[in-house]
Amino acid sequence: MKLLTKEEEDAHYSQVLKGGSIGTVLGLIGGYAGVMAASRRYHTIRNLTIPMKAFLVTSSGTFVGIIGADRSSRAFEASQNQSRQWYENREERLREEGLRGLSFSDRALAWAREERYTIVFSTWVASMIGSFAIVGRNPYLSGPQKLVQARVYAQGATLAVLIASAAFEISERRRVRKDLDAKKIAAGLPVDAEAPKGEEGGDLWKDMVAAEEQRLKKQHRSLYEKHHTDAGSDPESGSTSPQQKAGVEGVQSEQEQEQKGEEKKEKQK
Repeated sequence: MKLLTKEEEDAHYSQVLKGGSIGTVLGLIGGYAGVMAASRRYHTIRNLTIPMKAFLVTSSGTFVGIIGADRSSRAFEASQNQSRQWYENREERLREEGLRGLSFSDRALAWAREERYTIVFSTWVASMIGSFAIVGRNPYLSGPQKLVQARVYAQGATLAVLIASAAFEISERRRVRKDLDAKKIAAGLPVDAEAPKGEEGGDLWKDMVAAEEQRLKKQHRSLYEKHHTDAGSDPESGSTSPQQKAGVEGVQSEQEQEQKGEEKKEKQK
């Protein structure tokens, strides 16, 4: 934990105060506009007492103000620890570099695999709105009946998306299994027997973790070499930036841990 100086504490306080003030003002404006709009449309909101309406407005201001102050605090902390931030964000940079080398279809599949739950939820919301708009045109159904019909259609669409997501996940596991077996055959290693029925994949997760670790090892090395080359630092001059020092220390520590882990595995064997 880094101890802050008096100047850093004052700068942090001013940034938090600024972010919280801006957030509070925006929240009050949004809360007041929301209460006024709801009062015109809904009879219940219109009949609320003035203290209750004031509570709704101030609550929105307090909520947005807290969020603004927290974001300002995090932004200040990130600006004061740029070298550490560079090292901690290496996984994101590695993922972005890996995506740049993929085709459009592969990038779309990777995005869909990572955001599958968001896609399922968005599909449910969109299908609920669309089905309610379609069912709402029927003049022979009451409001509750229209809502039930819309929910049934939305559940059907969501179930179809879930089935498609499960099928995609199964096909992806099989593809990973084939790739791992091909790599083992090329390396002269024994291929695991097929998993029993009802245990699809067997210890597939272990192989996937091992393959991912191997991929990250190579990417960590290539990322450091790329950054070292782009920075134009001369190894003989001995002048390195804090980002490079953090990267060197991180890579060296990871390599030492990996070597120790491999030695322990060999001793156990």
